[in-house]
Parts: sequence; C-alpha cells; structure tokens
Amino acid sequence: MTEISPEAGKTKRFYPMAFLSIIRPQNCIIGGLTVIAGVAMAYRMAQVGSGITDYLHLFIYGYITYFFVAAGGNVVNDIFDIEVDKINRPHRALPSGRMTVKQAWAYVVFLSMTGLLFAILTGPYSALIVFCFLVIGYLYAAKVKALGLAGNFMVAFSFAFGILYGAFAYGETIGLPLTNAIPLPHWLFFFTAFLILQARETIKGAEDVEGDRARDVRTIARIYGYNVAAAVSGALNFIGVFSYVLIWVWGFASWDLWPLLLLGMGVVLGAGVAPLTGPDNKRALLIGSTLDKIGALVGLIAFIIISLYGVAI
Repeated sequence: MTEISPEAGKTKRFYPMAFLSIIRPQNCIIGGLTVIAGVAMAYRMAQVGSGITDYLHLFIYGYITYFFVAAGGNVVNDIFDIEVDKINRPHRALPSGRMTVKQAWAYVVFLSMTGLLFAILTGPYSALIVFCFLVIGYLYAAKVKALGLAGNFMVAFSFAFGILYGAFAYGETIGLPLTNAIPLPHWLFFFTAFLILQARETIKGAEDVEGDRARDVRTIARIYGYNVAAAVSGALNFIGVFSYVLIWVWGFASWDLWPLLLLGMGVVLGAGVAPLTGPDNKRALLIGSTLDKIGALVGLIAFIIISLYGVAI
C-alpha cells in the first residue's frame, strides 16, 4: 500500500508496523498496570463494602486511558527527537523514513483523543488530570527534555503517574474528597517508581551522550561527567529501595509477601551498583539500565499483588 506525497512529488511506502513500533507498546502495556495497581490499592484502603467487581470499569477504562495517552506521548517524543535518533537510534520509524512527521502528528491526535475519551468515562476530574498530563508531556518533548535533569523527571513521573491516577479515579467514583483521594501507600510506591525511573534516565543519559549533543540535551553525564551520573543514579536507586521497604515496614504489605521485597531490593540495588563499576563503560551502563527496568516491573507486579492479596484475605 502506498501514499502520494504532494510535497515531495513522489510515491512513499506505507509501513503499518511503524505505527506499532513508534508507540513502544511494551512500555504502554506495562505502564497501564500502574493504573490497575492504583485502583486496587485504593479499593483496599477505602473498605467501602462494595465488591471489587463493581469497579471493574475503572480498571478497564483507566488501563486503556493510560495506554493511549502514553502511546501518544511516545510519538510526540520521537517527533522532537528525530535528529537525536538519527544518531542514537536510526532504526526507529521517523529517522528511518518508515513514517513521515505529518503521519506522526496525525497519529498523536488520534491516540490522545482516544485516551481522553476513555478518561472521561472514569470521571470528569480524572479526565482533567489526564488532560493536564497530556499537555505537560508535550511540553516535555518540545522544550523540557533538552534541560536534562528536569526532562528526566518528566519521564519518571510519566511512568509513576498511573498509580496516582488510579487512586484518584477510584476516590472520585466513591465520592471521597479530592484532597484525600490518594492514600499514603500510593505515594510510597509513586516515589519508589519515580526514583528508579529517574535513576534509569540518568544512566541512559550517560549511554546517549554522543546523540544528545545534536539537541544540546543537558544531561548529568554531559554537564558533570560519567562519574557524577553514576553516583546520582546509584543514590536514586538506593533511596528508591528505602521507599520500597517502607511499604512493608509501615504495614501496607503483608510479610507473607517477603520474597517480593527481597527480589525488588536485590534487582534495584544491583542497578545502583552496576554503573559505579564502570561509569563510562557501555556494558556496565546497559546492565544498570536494564536492571532498573526490571526492578520497576518487579515493583509494579509486587504492588498489584500486595493490593489484591489484601483484598483476598
């Protein structure tokens, strides 16, 4: 199948798989689980009496909302990163020419509007929060990302956002005051996920120094060097582990689930140590980045199990 580009005056091929790869579906699928975890824990903490199946629509609509919003954000990110990706990741849809910028912007509109429509089904205030998140995400891709540390904060926040959104949507549904819609365990897990993802973005900044020069992205590694970047990522991971441990210490997770505690701690501590063994070593950085990604997934699964285990017992 082909499309005619009047601007270029020539025929361009249409690559359906490019529309799948550019949204990074694996990240959207995993990230959507944060909403499920947020709703489940909020249900457990509220103890309102209704069965959890009465809130099945929140799990479904919330998950779909996150998926499409995150997908749209990934496309916007690639649009503004096209010059950087020509160096760091030339295989991606835009730098490889398998998708045009015009197609990408049209795709962003479709994904974002779909996400907002499902957000409205979870509640008007929840939808407003999602809309603000969309705007902030686009500002990040266009301007904030080049600031380095502030840009990294946005990436970390984007992943952890689903936890807070799930709690807020549940609180709005049962009529909780909006100021009390997000319980303490959500904040603990939010900070855990935020810190781990912030650590991973710091490591990735060290991996992508060469390409980041194209857009003058002021990452810690570019401005302060590899050693500082490794130290910062290690500190963030260690603080993240502390926040994770507090979920058990403060009684929000059953000690029956201690294997999840040890597994999460071990993976993230490994992520913190790996870059310190070779701050400018690509392999050490890759190990640290990969372990952080695995650690975030382990923590997310743990939070879901913690929430549902509490309901089951």
